[in-house]
Amino acid sequence: MWAHTLSPEQAAELVHPHLRVRHVRAGQHLWHTGDAPQGWIGVSRGAAKICVSTESGRSITLCGYAGSWFGETYLLRQGAVMDCDAIALHDLTMITLPTDAFHALRQTSAAFSQFLLELAAERTHQLMRLLTAQQCTGVTSRVAQCLGSLITPMNFPFPDAGLLNNTQSELADFCQVSRARLNEALLTLEKQQFLEVGYRSVRLKDIDGLRRYSA
Repeated sequence: MWAHTLSPEQAAELVHPHLRVRHVRAGQHLWHTGDAPQGWIGVSRGAAKICVSTESGRSITLCGYAGSWFGETYLLRQGAVMDCDAIALHDLTMITLPTDAFHALRQTSAAFSQFLLELAAERTHQLMRLLTAQQCTGVTSRVAQCLGSLITPMNFPFPDAGLLNNTQSELADFCQVSRARLNEALLTLEKQQFLEVGYRSVRLKDIDGLRRYSA
């Protein structure tokens, strides 16, 4: 998704020789809270979630990624460590561009730096949507707006980005509602043609409509 920002020479010298590939099974960690960042992370197959653990031991999902790259904020903050967990939702293929190569690319490619700015802007907007959604007093509105905020072009750069292969427990954590309340909201939204509930999946049919939903 950022290859177009590079010249053939930059790709050959600064990227291709340094990329590392790792296969991660569903439920395994890409990194743990407290780990030092090892590089910029891409998901070429499968999906991952970013989550934090509360004092009660509950895990709260903050964001999901499929086909995207993430972790740049830790590389841009000198001395930062990971303050969240990254966990594979499904078997995935993880690509790492090591820290030194990431910074060399950022310092020599204006187009790549511009891509990072656009990525940061999109994620800031996504976070604002999510925070707004979680203030909704109506559960159906909260679920609708949270699910609508999850999908963004750079986090899910697939033609079928609206298909979420997540369990209802995972979606309930993301929306910060109980599983029973989530199920009720999903059934309501399905009747209104905003989404379609499947086995261990939810297909978002009207993402813009979900973002604007109010009831």
